[in-house]
Amino acid sequence: MAVTTDNIRDVLNRPRGLNEGTLAELITIRTNEVNKVARGTRYGVSNAPSTDLKEGAIKMLVALDCLNILIDTVPSYYSEDQQRVYDRRFQQQILTFQQRADEAMALISDRGDATFATGNSKTRLT
Repeated sequence: MAVTTDNIRDVLNRPRGLNEGTLAELITIRTNEVNKVARGTRYGVSNAPSTDLKEGAIKMLVALDCLNILIDTVPSYYSEDQQRVYDRRFQQQILTFQQRADEAMALISDRGDATFATGNSKTRLT
């Protein structure tokens, strides 16, 4: 299953102001980024990231991009009374999605003991 614009709209609870073309372009950009990170790591066959893990990272990164766009465009879609509420909500969502995106990318990019490296130092072999 590939990440679709509807997936992103569902993750964000279908806010107003998300352009279909923008979503499709963000998905393309983030898919390439996640695939590049996954290819650039030194996984063994059994440790390679699953498609589900990569798609989860793509969704979190695209949702984060969309939230940043929404914060910039809130004034054009909501009244002044609603703007403060949505600004706070979007800011809280950004923090959550940033944490999830960082965790997902760490799982894909070797961090978290997925691989190991050896080297010499004066005191020990690491």
